[in-house]
Amino acid sequence: MKILNRTPAAVMVSMAALPAVLLCSPALAETWRGVERLKGRDRVTVIVEEKTRTYFRATPEAPLTVPVKGPARVRLVSRAELPAGAQASSYRVRAMLGRKLLERQGTESTPSKDARLAKTPRAIGQSRQMIVNVPKGEHELKVSIEGASSVLLRILVSEGAGREERTVGLAPVEAARTVSLKENEKIFPYYSALPGKPIRFKVVGPASLDLVTRLDYDSSMRGSQSYRLAISDGSKHPREVEFKTTKALTAIYADLPELVPSKFRRLKLSVGEGTHEITVALLKPVTGSVEVQARIPEPWVGKAE
Repeated sequence: MKILNRTPAAVMVSMAALPAVLLCSPALAETWRGVERLKGRDRVTVIVEEKTRTYFRATPEAPLTVPVKGPARVRLVSRAELPAGAQASSYRVRAMLGRKLLERQGTESTPSKDARLAKTPRAIGQSRQMIVNVPKGEHELKVSIEGASSVLLRILVSEGAGREERTVGLAPVEAARTVSLKENEKIFPYYSALPGKPIRFKVVGPASLDLVTRLDYDSSMRGSQSYRLAISDGSKHPREVEFKTTKALTAIYADLPELVPSKFRRLKLSVGEGTHEITVALLKPVTGSVEVQARIPEPWVGKAE
């Protein structure tokens, strides 16, 4: 599990056997088209779950240059080529327009059980994904890698650029309570993290997971307040994140009139392959509560990889 970003204002998931309620937002799904040719670069065929996919090899000395007509969204699926006997690989991917950095990702992966090179027995890593928003106009997107001798990249371009992505809410497998937040005449479900009572979600990766969090204000709390969360993936060492916030101006709890929600703070996670139990625990305040909503993209239409 990687924390991709955490913003002060702001997986693909297998839903089988999960007691989750999906709530679709009123938006449109995207369609993705795989890039099958790049000028001057050889295609590398990867077999993913017995289906052929086109990748391109990038090295630190030879980044990829991708022509893109914006506005568009570009999805980069990366897989490290692993040296013989290697059990893991760490690397970084950067996407730039000229000197402007659009997106970057630091990640690590272990050998994939579901993907292999079509022509050689060399092991490749589990897939990692990154979305890049490209502005209007004709551009050359430069995709470079660091930290690994070579990384395979599959490039997909959204044919629904500029349209909102349909998302769904993911209910946890365990939470202390459910809270209904009302804002702009709409009701949104949140789930409570209390001291000693974390929230647990089950996620199947590789995936990205957005956690929208709000601190509960009681009658004694004024002005700016901070809260700290511990995010863990199974038995792995938890990662702590801390936010500062203030009271929301337009949101209320329909079923908790004694509490006032804060403005939301968002945390984005990158989840590796396999089934994961993501735990969200409240560390601070020690007598307070935080409400959490998990959101994931609706499955993509078209070639996902």
